[in-house]
Amino acid sequence: MSEQLGPFQGIWDAWTEAEQEIARKPLSHFERATQIQFEELQEHLSQGNREAAARELIDVVSIALNNLRNLGFTPREIAEIAQDRADRRMKGQAKEILEKYRKTYGI
Repeated sequence: MSEQLGPFQGIWDAWTEAEQEIARKPLSHFERATQIQFEELQEHLSQGNREAAARELIDVVSIALNNLRNLGFTPREIAEIAQDRADRRMKGQAKEILEKYRKTYGI
């Protein structure tokens, strides 16, 4: 068992039993599953339940990991991609990224 995903490794491992089914899912499955989690997140936030909201966000991470699994990536590769993305795209650029979303998408 690899430990490349740190605190998210348990999520990866939990879904290993459904790996073949996940491999057959279209991108739309992951998109809709993410939308559902954000709908549930909003419901918990409207009720003031931060802990339940946090669990929904962990479910979003789970969906992202399963989408990466669907694309054929291993935990080691995911860890490398995440570190590279942080170093090359996000580090020192967070404000610029937020500004891009404001200008381009109005959020």
